[in-house]
Amino acid sequence: MDMDELKDIHDRARQEHVPIMKDDGMAFLLKYLREHENIRDILECGTAVGYSAIRMAEVRWDMQIDTLEIDPAMYEEACRNIEMRGLQDRIHCHLCDAADFVTDRIYDLIFVDAAKSQYRRYLEHFCRNTMPGSVFIFDNLNFHGIVDDPALSGNRGTLQMTRKIKTFREHLLNDDRFETKFYPEIGDGVAVARKK
Repeated sequence: MDMDELKDIHDRARQEHVPIMKDDGMAFLLKYLREHENIRDILECGTAVGYSAIRMAEVRWDMQIDTLEIDPAMYEEACRNIEMRGLQDRIHCHLCDAADFVTDRIYDLIFVDAAKSQYRRYLEHFCRNTMPGSVFIFDNLNFHGIVDDPALSGNRGTLQMTRKIKTFREHLLNDDRFETKFYPEIGDGVAVARKK
């Protein structure tokens, strides 16, 4: 396993402002996977360049990951990166909007790091692909602090989106189908919602 290769994917993504998870958020996600050995089947909404899918797949040899990406250029780059790591038999990239992806598979973990304003839609769409004990992990629930302090942004589009994130966050914490923990201090705000 060539760590330099992985570091290159990470560093290039950061330089090109590709939306990959913050480093402490990634460390949290990987620790969660290591602590929950029952997690085998993963769905990721938002592949970007494949960095998080690769990191997750390398935690354990028996994980299978479906990852969804809407942007064709990012999808192509992700496929190249995954192949370069020799993980194409365990990470399956799909070029589509997550809300359009339909499968009968049941997932142990659904990691959502895609269009923030669509989080509620993704939750409902993929609920049928879970069982009791399945977990959703959502990233970017603080959105650079703007969710809790709208004064940090003067952009109307950003403010509309962060209002939707705040509404979703409140919905998730009150959704009695799930046992949810919110970690505002990790990454850009991470929620772990375990299906009851």
